[in-house]
Amino acid sequence: MIKQLLLFFCLTISVYGQTGPAGVGSSNNNVLWLKADAGTSSTTNNAPISFWNDQSGNAINVTQTVATQQPSFATNLMNGMPAIRFDNTATTNDKLVGPDSPSLDNTSGYTFFTVVRMQNIDNEARSIISKRVNVGVDQSFMLFLFSNKRLYLDLQTNNNRFNTTTQYTTNTNYIFNAYYNGTLALNQRARLYTGETLEITSAETNTLIPDNNSPLIIGSTHLTDGRPFGGYMAEIITYTTSLNDAQRIIVNNYLSSKYDISLSINDKYLGDEVSNGNYDYEVAGVGMESTGSNPSFSASICGGLGISTTGIGLDNTDYVLAGHASFTNTQIFTDVGGMTGPNNSRWSRIWYIDVTNTSSNINTNIEFDMSDGGIGNVLAAPAANYVLLYRSGQSGNWTELATASAISGDKVLFNGIDLVNDGYYTIGSKNHLASPLPIELVGFNAIRNTDKVNIFWRTASEKMNDYFTVEKSKDAVAFETLSIVKGSSNSNVTLEYSETDFSPFDGISYYRLKQTDINGKFTYSKIVAVNYHFDEQGVNVYPNPNNGNFSISLKGFENKEVLVLLRDVSGKECYSKVMLSQNNEEIVAIDLENKLPTGTYLVVASSLNKLYSKKIIVK
Repeated sequence: MIKQLLLFFCLTISVYGQTGPAGVGSSNNNVLWLKADAGTSSTTNNAPISFWNDQSGNAINVTQTVATQQPSFATNLMNGMPAIRFDNTATTNDKLVGPDSPSLDNTSGYTFFTVVRMQNIDNEARSIISKRVNVGVDQSFMLFLFSNKRLYLDLQTNNNRFNTTTQYTTNTNYIFNAYYNGTLALNQRARLYTGETLEITSAETNTLIPDNNSPLIIGSTHLTDGRPFGGYMAEIITYTTSLNDAQRIIVNNYLSSKYDISLSINDKYLGDEVSNGNYDYEVAGVGMESTGSNPSFSASICGGLGISTTGIGLDNTDYVLAGHASFTNTQIFTDVGGMTGPNNSRWSRIWYIDVTNTSSNINTNIEFDMSDGGIGNVLAAPAANYVLLYRSGQSGNWTELATASAISGDKVLFNGIDLVNDGYYTIGSKNHLASPLPIELVGFNAIRNTDKVNIFWRTASEKMNDYFTVEKSKDAVAFETLSIVKGSSNSNVTLEYSETDFSPFDGISYYRLKQTDINGKFTYSKIVAVNYHFDEQGVNVYPNPNNGNFSISLKGFENKEVLVLLRDVSGKECYSKVMLSQNNEEIVAIDLENKLPTGTYLVVASSLNKLYSKKIIVK
C-alpha cells in the first residue's frame, strides 16, 4: 500500500480521543472550525474565495457568490501558513456567510478563538465573526474591533457590550479569545483574552443565548452593513461550551505554535522553538487545571499520534503536548541507530513531546494510527515487532522505550507508558520484512505532451506490491481505469514507472494512482490535474533541456494574475512567482542556473479555472 508504515501514538480505545482543535472537544461542542489551510475554494495566492468549509464535522460552511464581496486566499502569511484576506472596501466589503443553525446558539456557554492580522483599525466596527440580522436583532454574538482600536464582544443584544483597554495595531498577528459562561455570577460571565493574557472580565445579564434566526457572518457585522473587516483571518474556532482553563491553554498553544505567535504566559509547548526543530504542526495535548482537564486527544488531529491519560499522575498544572514538523509521512530504513532486531525501519514523522509534570509520572496510553498517519489502511503486523522510540535530541541513537501492547486494525497500541522526558518520539519496526510494509511513493505527476498526457511516478521502496492502477476523471470524483501496471513486489531501490493517456478529456483531466498489495489491500495517491485543451493557449518553455536558465511563454492569460510554479518530480516546490499577465503572450525569464540539481521538473501556470503544465529537463 502507498506510503504504508508501522508506527503510531494514540489512545487504547481511540473513540475516546477528542477530535476538536488540539484535541479539545468534538463536533458536539466544537460547532465551527475554519482554518485557511483546509476547505477553501482555492489555494492559489490572491485567488478569490467563494467558500470556506467548516472542519468541525458540522458542515456549517460559509460562502460568497457575489464576486465583488469574495475575500482572497493569501499563501505563506503567518509562519508559512495561509490566511484569508478581507478587503477594506466599504459598501461592497468582503464577507462570507453561513446558514442559520441551532448548533451555533441556544447555549449557556461560548468559547471563541480567532487568529487575525488587521490592515485597518479605526473607529468603525470591524467584525471578525457575528451572528445577527441587525444591531440587536436576533443577535447571538459579535466579536469585533471598534472604537479606540480595541476588541469588543456583544452577546445577545448589545446591552452588555464590553471591550479591552489594550489598543491593537495593524500588521500584527494576534490570537483573540472570547469566553462566556451563563452559569457563573453575573459579573463573572464574560471575558476577553489576547492569547493567554486575560484582558477583561465583564458582566453579562443573559444566562442563555437563545436560538436566534440569524445567519453566521465572517468579515462583517451583518449582511446589510458596509463596514469592512480589512485584514487577514487564518483560523476561527467556536465552541458552544465554556472551556475549562486547561482546554483553553491547550488550544492557545496549538495556535501559538502553528502561527508563531508568542504567549506571554502558559506557554506549555517548547517544540515550536527553532532550537528544538520547529515542531509546529498539529500540536495537541492533555492537561489539567483546577477548573478541569483535557484527558485525551485523537490521532486524527495530531498526524497519526494519539494520547490518553490513564488517571494516574495527571495532576493540577500538568500537561503533555505533542507536535510534528512534517506534512508527509513515509517508512524509512535510515536513522534507526540503537534499534534491535534484524530489519529496522521507522516512520519518518517524528513528534516532539513536551512534558510538564509537577509530581508523580504521567501515565498514558499511546496509539499510532496508520491511516491517520498518512500511511493507508494497513493491517499491522504482530505487536512484538513494534517499538516506541525516543531520543533526547534531533539526532543520535534511539532508545526503545516499550514494545507494543496490542494491535487493533491499523492501530499500534502502547499501554501504560509513563511519559517523563521532553524529546523526540516515533514508532519503529524491528523486522519490516516479517511485517509487510507498503510501497513508499515519492512522486506522481502528469504532463501534457502535444496530443497526449504522460504520467509518471517513482517509488523508493516496495513491499508486497502487486500492481498499480492509473485512473482518470473529468471531475475528480468519478474515476475510470486508464491502465494497469505490474509492480515489483519487493524492492529497496528507487524504481520509475510511466504510462501514457492517448485520449485525454477535452479540458481538465484528473489523474490518480491506485496501488494494490498482494493481499488485496489498496491505497490512493494524490490527485493531479492536466489541462489538455489549449486553443493556442498554455505554457511553453525554452530552451528545453536547459541548465536552469530558461524562459516561460504564457498564452491566454491576458489581464489575469498567474501563479507560476516549478516543482521537482516528488512535488517539492522549487520556485514560485505571482504575476499580472498584461499581454496575450507574456514571457517570464527564470534564472536558477547553478541552483537546481540536474533532473526532471514540472512548470505549472494557473489562474482561476485555467491550469497548464510543461515538463522540463535541467542538465
